[in-house]
Amino acid sequence: MRRKILCAVALVVVLCSISLAAHRQDQRAKNIVSLFTRVNPSLSAKTAESYAQIILEAGQKYRIDPYVIAALIVHESTVNAHAVSRGGDYGLMQVRWKVHAKEIQREHRVKSSKGLMKPRVNIFFGTRILSECYAKAGTIEGAIRLYSGGNRQLVAKVTRTMRELGRTQDRHDRRR
Repeated sequence: MRRKILCAVALVVVLCSISLAAHRQDQRAKNIVSLFTRVNPSLSAKTAESYAQIILEAGQKYRIDPYVIAALIVHESTVNAHAVSRGGDYGLMQVRWKVHAKEIQREHRVKSSKGLMKPRVNIFFGTRILSECYAKAGTIEGAIRLYSGGNRQLVAKVTRTMRELGRTQDRHDRRR
């Protein structure tokens, strides 16, 4: 009998943990959508929501905090999927086609730089690059610095935005 009770209690604990994790992911998506629509008012909530879901998936796959990815997108492209820099950086995460073309073609079956304008391709590949930078640098600030080619101002801006998103999450978590 004790064994059955212990199993039932364990099951309830597991189910509660899953429920809390799902709720936390939902709240993270809402926080990202709010940030994106505030930064880029021409962006629809539906589009911002689709970006947030892609960010959550990419973050999970590459073990990068979704808030880092979202903050990087805000400061790299102002959440504009069609952004192109003078240096040849494309899309939301400003991925450089000339540097990564072969990998992108192989991994995502993209034939030209236009393919980097697809949010899913751009976010997943940009997050992969960021993950590799993190592996080299050992800190998220170092990873952002490597990702941006040493731009310390960008590191400071992204870090501020990440903290803002984290504070929003903390306030929500405390209310629960």
